[in-house]
Amino acid sequence: MNALELMNRLGGEILNNKIRAVIDGNIVIVARLNDQTWDYTEKGLLLANEHSNLAVEEAAAPKTRKKSVAVVESVEPVVEPEIVLDEPVTE
Repeated sequence: MNALELMNRLGGEILNNKIRAVIDGNIVIVARLNDQTWDYTEKGLLLANEHSNLAVEEAAAPKTRKKSVAVVESVEPVVEPEIVLDEPVTE
């Protein structure tokens, strides 16, 4: 997981060439921009490892869907009247 992915996951922001996020009410500097690459701080590396493991677990967790139970109303059967045919007429 790179620093920008971690920033998105933590809801962090880039400010003064640093990526920071609010963790437990404290502002934590996750990474610093060094030339054109982001270098993790010590706390940032710990957070990246933790969230990498969580991301793998989330991806591996099977997503199950609950089957909806069909609701059946009981109805009395409809009784159709019998059709009685008259006797055939013979001439």
